[in-house]
Amino acid sequence: MVTVELKLEFYCGIKEIARFLGMHQDTVSRKIRKGKIPAKKDDLGRWVLSNLDYYQSLKDVEPKP
Repeated sequence: MVTVELKLEFYCGIKEIARFLGMHQDTVSRKIRKGKIPAKKDDLGRWVLSNLDYYQSLKDVEPKP
């Protein structure tokens, strides 16, 4: 088992989240709406993604054969 320490980071807005994930902004918007990316809206109505929430969500994904 490998242990990795991660620094908590937040990505605000579709553009910044897309840059972090290496995806197109439209793809990120679609995946957030479908609940595939665990982003939440802040008090200003911007989408915010924590890197730790994202990595945690990957644990539940089944690998494709």
